Amino acid sequence: MNLKLPNFLIVGAAKSGTSSLHNYLNQHNDIFLPSYTENGLKVKEPRFFIKDLVKKRIHSGVWDWNEYKNLFKSSSDFKAVGESTVLYLYYYEHAINNIKKYLGSDVKIIIMLRNPVDRAYSAYVHVSRGLKESFSFEEALMLEKDRLERDQQLTPMVMYQDMGLYYKMVNYYKNEFENIHIIFHDDFKDNTEFELKKTFDFLEVYPNQKIDFSVKHNVGGLQWKNDFVKKIFMRDNLIRRTSKSLFNSNSRKNIRKNLENFSKKKVDDMNLETRAKLKQFYKDDVMKLGNLLKKDLSKWIEN
Repeated sequence: MNLKLPNFLIVGAAKSGTSSLHNYLNQHNDIFLPSYTENGLKVKEPRFFIKDLVKKRIHSGVWDWNEYKNLFKSSSDFKAVGESTVLYLYYYEHAINNIKKYLGSDVKIIIMLRNPVDRAYSAYVHVSRGLKESFSFEEALMLEKDRLERDQQLTPMVMYQDMGLYYKMVNYYKNEFENIHIIFHDDFKDNTEFELKKTFDFLEVYPNQKIDFSVKHNVGGLQWKNDFVKKIFMRDNLIRRTSKSLFNSNSRKNIRKNLENFSKKKVDDMNLETRAKLKQFYKDDVMKLGNLLKKDLSKWIEN
């Protein structure tokens, strides 16, 4: 088979800009990132190296080694070959064992980090768009500790608070791999082109590739006005079944888009008391991370 296996991985963190990074890198002539499986199913996150932990919770993924290899069947002419799975950072021990088993220890690792307080709330808003979250942010934080154990079908993304404890995750990756590139969300947002060029340099590809930055990827900012309307849109029901019989696919998409826009509102700001509590929760971890990476991260936790 004419392929190269990944020589770099974007491992997380979730809701830290990885979708934009993935899509910008995919525009580079020397970089290959898979977009579809052999069966034509869209796949940005294969999740193969944590398959044993997530395949019962997340339905989209690549669980077979041969199927995983097939993602890269057209990669032989590319210098940098990779994939993006944000949960590789959270499930770092399991992921690293499998990465080294299947890809070896020379693979390059890209980690994107965002203020953990903002990341937690962004993840909550993201999950709340679907049917997996019916609690308020504050309720979800209180219930988080044993939540995955109580519900075997729940997405790991509900570990809003725990996923922001970056120190142990990043430290483990740094101990296990020689080539680690850290991108901070704020830097990437404020100076995307500069951060992308640094990433091109890390991947040892042509640094001046022209990239279209006009399209934004996986952008948040909206939430449902109430749970009743959300359930009408998300669940299979008489209204959805009737619309399928009355309208073609494109018409349904346009109608849905207009109705969703009417049924959503701008995301509410995080409660100030909750923000203060999260800053206190993350304080020690952020300080250790800053020392590890030799970067002042105090703005993440300062009042």
